[in-house]
Amino acid sequence: MKILLTPDKFKGSLSAEEVCKAIEKGLNGGEKIFEIITHPMADGGDGSLAVLSTYLNLKKQAVGTFDPIGREISAEYYTSSTAAFIEVASASGLVLLNEQERNPLKTSTLGTGKMIADAISKGYQEIYLFLGGSATNDGGMGIASALGCQFLDAQKRILEPIGENLPYVKYIESSPDFDLEKIKITLLCDVTNPLFGINGAAQIYAPQKGATEEEVKYLDNGLRNFSNIIHQKTGIDVSNLPGSGAAGGIGAGLIGLFGAKIEKGFDTISKLTDLEKYIQWADWVVSGEGKLDSQSLQGKVIDGVALLCKKYDKPLALFVGKNDLQPQDLHDLKAKHVFSISENAKNLEDAMLNGAVYLEGMAIQFRRLLQ
Repeated sequence: MKILLTPDKFKGSLSAEEVCKAIEKGLNGGEKIFEIITHPMADGGDGSLAVLSTYLNLKKQAVGTFDPIGREISAEYYTSSTAAFIEVASASGLVLLNEQERNPLKTSTLGTGKMIADAISKGYQEIYLFLGGSATNDGGMGIASALGCQFLDAQKRILEPIGENLPYVKYIESSPDFDLEKIKITLLCDVTNPLFGINGAAQIYAPQKGATEEEVKYLDNGLRNFSNIIHQKTGIDVSNLPGSGAAGGIGAGLIGLFGAKIEKGFDTISKLTDLEKYIQWADWVVSGEGKLDSQSLQGKVIDGVALLCKKYDKPLALFVGKNDLQPQDLHDLKAKHVFSISENAKNLEDAMLNGAVYLEGMAIQFRRLLQ
């Protein structure tokens, strides 16, 4: 029997590769009971590049840049022969700041822009930008600044590209350092949030980046203004594009100012790694993630894998940290089995620390069902 293991990471506990190893160990028990292929997956959020680099023959590139509050750092991105793969989190990530430093009024994506500019200067004309894990809410102004844009207030003074200045932007001057016609920027994300409003970048994500309730309203209004100014300059309405609110509005800024395209991270990563071919090969498909809930059905790994399983009529089993999905939604996924760590662990701490042990145990249960 052929089994494909293609889970996402269990955030804060196990990488996708570690999840695969634990399930494989339980299924085969040291013998070759099943023919197993492991295919760790990601959906465009933070950690996606680590997954992708295991499949493609990518080279690391180090570059001097800035963290979200302007400190000099060294960051890395990856390249193939023609494309550069960059994670926003590498230079503009929440993980680079301590609790006291987190403030989306003051943070900028300038460091990510420096990484993109470095890749373009080295001749890479295709840029894949992974939007997960940002500490910012600047509408992508920082990136745009590094690529030749200036943001001006009513008095034509140059504004620092930070969230605090979004309401003051009245003019955008652009003199790109590269030929836009030749550069293709693809934004990979795992969310569909619009730029502003109740489900927008500020309302949904700014609180976890350090914003107070008042600051959230301020940033939301700033993004509305920024959207209007982009529309005036380019004729492109970015306000309601799905994913335009990703990573503090980077989606909106780069679509409006540089003609970037936004794609579901899962779709692009599955294409680049030939996932569909392996699903066709398998007799059983196993996927999973840390928390199975309604968000899992919005372009995440489990959702994408389930759709491919339906396409090729392959049975699907899920291994998850916790299952919070409603019965009807679970039925729609058409998963034959769902194994949950939380049903076995003593508490959350136990589940997080000993996730691999529980996954192995659940895989032994699954092995018995298959035999």
